[in-house]
Amino acid sequence: MRNIVNILGALVVTFSLLLSSGCKKFDEPTPMNPSVMNPTMTLAQFKALYKGTPIEITDENIVLEGKVISTDRTGNVYRSLYIEDQTAGLEIKIGKTGLYNDYKLGQTIYVKPKYLWLGAYGESVQLGAASVEEKYETSYIDAQELINRTIFKGVYGDPLPPYEITSASMVNETMVCRYVRLNNVTYQGGADGLRTWAVKQDASLGVEAAYGQQNFQIGNKQVVVRTSGYAAFADVEVGMEIGQACNITGILTKFYDTYQLLLLQVEDVERINERE
Repeated sequence: MRNIVNILGALVVTFSLLLSSGCKKFDEPTPMNPSVMNPTMTLAQFKALYKGTPIEITDENIVLEGKVISTDRTGNVYRSLYIEDQTAGLEIKIGKTGLYNDYKLGQTIYVKPKYLWLGAYGESVQLGAASVEEKYETSYIDAQELINRTIFKGVYGDPLPPYEITSASMVNETMVCRYVRLNNVTYQGGADGLRTWAVKQDASLGVEAAYGQQNFQIGNKQVVVRTSGYAAFADVEVGMEIGQACNITGILTKFYDTYQLLLLQVEDVERINERE
């Protein structure tokens, strides 16, 4: 009888320990100690260092500051982080996915770009690592050690409101890599008659994922909404007729002479006649 009591007592103690350990909040993230730095250049001043050929940043005193305006949660931003200050926006090529877990919309980010390269792709300025491929002026910052000594997380904050663009003249070089809303643009149709935002992979039909191009007009200027085939909304119908007016919010980019808009989520397309 005494053995049975001892066994029952041991089981009670064991169960209590398991119960108490199960109540611990193991999933609570370690509190972040936000960095605070004094920027030495604006993003516009920094981008102006690029004169048409890639340049290595050797000045250890350069400090940049910006707020995060991109998220790769929906899969339409790939291995890039976009930040913006009062003067410009900048794309930072980081060789990782799931960046939205580390860098939140509206969070302040500081960048010490020494050892990195300032280059361009399609005449759009980017910050990245040294490239070993001649066709690219920069590569991805994929070494965690380099990321850690380059990018520093500041305080969380509210996401930046989009810059309101209301005319064709406002779609210009100064707006590239900035978070914008194109107001009262008209839908001009998809490339090759495409009716979804992109082409989503369908292995059963042998269809490979492919970028989609949907064209919009603001005044006399065309803006292309280019969407990855891996975006969560790639196979969503655009659902507009030619000439339909709408407002579209996203990150304005540029590929040579073509201005492109990068959607963060499909809900950022607002059909004007549905709003009224």
